[in-house]
Amino acid sequence: MSDLKKRENLYYLYYYTDVKKIIFDLKFKNRKGVANSLSRYVKESIEQIQIKEEIDVVISVPVNKKRFLERGYNQVDEILKSADIKFENIERIKNTKHMYEIKEHEKRKENVKKAFKVTRDYFQKNILIVDDIVTTGATIKEIEKEFLENQKAKSVVFFTIAVVRDYFK
Repeated sequence: MSDLKKRENLYYLYYYTDVKKIIFDLKFKNRKGVANSLSRYVKESIEQIQIKEEIDVVISVPVNKKRFLERGYNQVDEILKSADIKFENIERIKNTKHMYEIKEHEKRKENVKKAFKVTRDYFQKNILIVDDIVTTGATIKEIEKEFLENQKAKSVVFFTIAVVRDYFK
């Protein structure tokens, strides 16, 4: 169990080292049931954030098409569905490499640059982006840029199940 924590515009429940096996099983061992286990904590956390930040829309971080075909699901979508959280999807238009394969921050940023496409209008909306793990923040920062610069969203905050401790350094 963990309490909801916040640093800057990122809300999180755990440090990655504390839940590494659980997330690995969900993403790479086809154990979708893990989503059910996490959903209670995610639901409570997201509901708190929705009230505090006056969230208009919850957005799931998309996986690329190749990864979706390999896995058969988006792990973040599965968690949100299990938590009965209404959410919307954006499109991942670039088949990026697995982020865990890329160690350098600049290469991670380049990997996800222009990887996302938003087709709906989110003008002046308060957006909550949900991901499973934040390591360097390259993915969420690229999505944030899309919403703030191109969509003119009012605000963007993030929720993740786990964050790597080095993210805050």
